[in-house]
Amino acid sequence: MKVKIFWKEQCANCPPAKALGKKLEGEKGFEVSYYDIKEAGGLAESVMYDVMSTPSIIVCDENDKEIASWRVDVPKLSDIKNIKK
Repeated sequence: MKVKIFWKEQCANCPPAKALGKKLEGEKGFEVSYYDIKEAGGLAESVMYDVMSTPSIIVCDENDKEIASWRVDVPKLSDIKNIKK
């Protein structure tokens, strides 16, 4: 599964979201990408997933289809690991 984490510098909840991403990087089967919405590439990607707030965590299948998301809230590691493909 692909996990896309959208963040920005002045976001108080973004450090925990990024820390969750680091934990997921060590888990088998997860590909984690980070997108700073203040940069052009991050902003472009955020538009594709209707991201309007940070942090936003989007879980996608192998075809980049969204299968789960969290906006503003940071899920537990187990919440993401328990998503059915």
